[in-house]
Amino acid sequence: MTPRTLNHDQHHIQVALNIPPSADRPGAPHIDGHRPEQARPDSFTMLAGVYLVDESAPDSGNLWVWPGSHLAHERVFREQGPAALLATSGHACFLAAPPRYSEPVQVLASRGDLLLAHFLLGHNIGPNTSGRTRRIVYYRLSCPGHASRWADTFTAAFTEYEPVRRALGTPG
Repeated sequence: MTPRTLNHDQHHIQVALNIPPSADRPGAPHIDGHRPEQARPDSFTMLAGVYLVDESAPDSGNLWVWPGSHLAHERVFREQGPAALLATSGHACFLAAPPRYSEPVQVLASRGDLLLAHFLLGHNIGPNTSGRTRRIVYYRLSCPGHASRWADTFTAAFTEYEPVRRALGTPG
């Protein structure tokens, strides 16, 4: 097996801020990169985030994630097809038959920590009552050839995660 490499370009780098005070709690997750005017969903392989400030306490503008939502999204897209996401602007909870989500978890991290997440992992930004602006740099990384496999990555979540497929005994 040849290891996959990951690529990024300047179009897939984002500096995300959460300026206090912000008391809004997210009601549901979203998936990045999808707008109704697109011909197909804009996917990638992995989200990498580098924390620029401390977010080790809850409600510091933390990223909220819905554990297991990448697999819930995979099931929905197997049934409805990946293009179903386009009409929802990345919010699968608005689909005719939305996935069932677990309870969200706030990601706690220190300055300099690295977050790695599957692109189908549902996430959202949480409240910031810390008095300090939350800062994180996100990179959306893709395996070479991702554009030719994009639909498969929605309906088989581990398409570009060979070691995970092997560990789970899932065919390639």
